[in-house]
Order: sequence, then structure tokens, then C-alpha cells
Amino acid sequence: MRNTNLLLVLASSLLMMSGCASWYNVNVAQPANYHQPINLDESYNISGRFSIVTAQKDYYGNFNWQHESQNDVLDFMSPLGNTVAQIKVESSIATLNNGNQEYSGSNLDSMMQEQLGFTLPIAYLHYWIQGVPLPQYPVQNQLASGFSQLAWQVEYLQWQDQNHPQIVQVSKPDLRIKLVINWPESGTDGS
Repeated sequence: MRNTNLLLVLASSLLMMSGCASWYNVNVAQPANYHQPINLDESYNISGRFSIVTAQKDYYGNFNWQHESQNDVLDFMSPLGNTVAQIKVESSIATLNNGNQEYSGSNLDSMMQEQLGFTLPIAYLHYWIQGVPLPQYPVQNQLASGFSQLAWQVEYLQWQDQNHPQIVQVSKPDLRIKLVINWPESGTDGS
């Protein structure tokens, strides 16, 4: 009887976890038309879900991101809510804590690749999640749902309001990052 109960719990956990992938990797039938927001947030504290698809492995979970000026704190949590990594960027120095050890340096990309198995373009992403291209680099291609910049395709699949993208997909041929963002409630004026 105990083995049967254990098998039932394990089977239901596997079903729940396979359902998790679709919860985190949201598909949108028709991406929204791109528009540039009127107002940008200089600082923000957002949360949401992420899916990161690489050639080797897929990653799913939740995130919290605090951004102020040039400083960022980004927490990655498993689908069950356990913190699996924290990234801090202060004055161009990055610190990555993978739960077992802390690493610091100026090359966040190589730290993330080595410790987490993927990289995020955090230096660019804090612009892109707000719906705007990087100001100092040209847009290579304008898309109906976004733009291409620095060899990344940035698409806004859904908007929370006029100024805040809700589902953002950033991709290269070997990497796709999708964020479902919960922005704090904005005022009645849409800002």
C-alpha cells in the first residue's frame, strides 16, 4: 500500500511538473503590435515567470528583479519557489550566488554560463523589458511585434498597459528567453 501511495504521489508530481512547462512557456496566438512606451520606469521592482530554452536544456521558474540606476538584484526561483540563484550588479561588478557558493567579477556572462548553464543579456534586458531598444545602438530590423538589436530578436507578445510589456521574448538562434512580467499596478493614466 505504501509503495502504491508513493507511486501515486510521484506520478502526480510528474504530471504537475510537465504541466509547469506550459505554465512558464506561455504561447500567444497573435503577438501584439509593437509601440514604444511613452513613460519609462527609472527604477522598478517586478516579478514573474521565466522560460529559458537552450540547445542543451530548458529552464523554468519564477523571478524577482529590482532595478535602480545601474544596480540590479535578480532572484531566480524554481517552480516550487526555492531560490536557486541570485545575481547582483553594482557599479558594473557582478556577484552570482548559486546557493552553494558566491562568485564575483566583471564578466557576468561567463559566470552565468559556467554556474547556471545559460546567460541573460542583463545589461540590455533592463531596457528591452520596458519596451525600448538600447539608445546607444541601432535597431537592425523593425518587426511588427518588436525589433532586432545586437543580433537579438526582441518581441513584445502582450502588453499589461501602454507603458509596460507583459510577455517579452528575447531570442538568438541557440537561446530563447521568455518573461511573463507582473508590473506593479500603474495609475489610472496608464503610466
